[in-house]
Amino acid sequence: MPEHDPLSATHQRILVVDDDPATVGLVRSWFKDQMYEILEAADGETGLAIALKQRPDLVLLDLTMPGVDGIAVARSLKANPATRTIPIIVLTACRDLNAKVEAFAVGADDYVTKPFDVEEVDARICAMLRKREFMLGLESTVRTLATTNQQLEQLLMVDEKTGLYNFREFQRRLKEEWERASRYTMPLSLVFFDLDNFKEVNDTLGHQAGDEALREFATLVTGGARANDVAARYGGEEFAVILPHTDRGMAMRVAERIRKAVDDFVFLEDQSPTKMTVTAGVATYPSPEGDLHSVDALIRAADRALYMGKDRGKNQVTQAGAPPKRARHKSVPRPVRR
Repeated sequence: MPEHDPLSATHQRILVVDDDPATVGLVRSWFKDQMYEILEAADGETGLAIALKQRPDLVLLDLTMPGVDGIAVARSLKANPATRTIPIIVLTACRDLNAKVEAFAVGADDYVTKPFDVEEVDARICAMLRKREFMLGLESTVRTLATTNQQLEQLLMVDEKTGLYNFREFQRRLKEEWERASRYTMPLSLVFFDLDNFKEVNDTLGHQAGDEALREFATLVTGGARANDVAARYGGEEFAVILPHTDRGMAMRVAERIRKAVDDFVFLEDQSPTKMTVTAGVATYPSPEGDLHSVDALIRAADRALYMGKDRGKNQVTQAGAPPKRARHKSVPRPVRR
């Protein structure tokens, strides 16, 4: 009986795809006292189904079988991402050189003709199982690297305090939407939001409370925006929403929905219940005045509209190029009495 490394044998599966019961019996006898699980299939179609479901660590494959032959099985296994790293050893009575060349061409890893020396085949099986372990480790490493890269990319895009896009990603996305809008002459709106008198929250309740209020405001912004809108933290207590394919009227309605949600919301309810308001400025390309010719011009227009609203009383939505509405609510953060 050939000796095996018990560590490499633990929980490994060998699939024998062969219509000759003697071959299956011989393989079972080889590994009778080992920790291998032997799977078997008498035809290629069954072998493929078992391989997809059980994901064996090695396939011992005959070439000549009824129905789907060994060449087709090897080709299918190597073409499928779920099974392509499974080593295949061809065990066959076929000594034709063309068949051997074709088997390697479709992905077979080794080729042994019957009758074969047991110790030689055993050594080849052990070598292929070690290859399988290496490939599984490599796949795991690749998945880990991919996950890490995704996490790093996410960190580079997201504001850590609010979970919205950060300033850098805002700039990238706005440039992308601007290029699309200008190329196809589609409307594009930008809204800036600034929490009114937010400094008083930090000064009165502390920066931790202020950070929590920012997170709550970010949730309100996300809830008021639409599925295709892009919400970002612009800096400090200032936020921005990019509204692709959106004209001025719709942008004003979205901004007003968010303003009202803030006005109705109780911030820091579990700590120091506080009411706050927000002022918004809206700019839309193309503008009736025809003065928005760049991304920077769109940003400046939304920023001017925002601070026009601040100057006229806060707690309102102001559109670029139009006189602002008077504030309808007090804009000073105020505690809620219970």
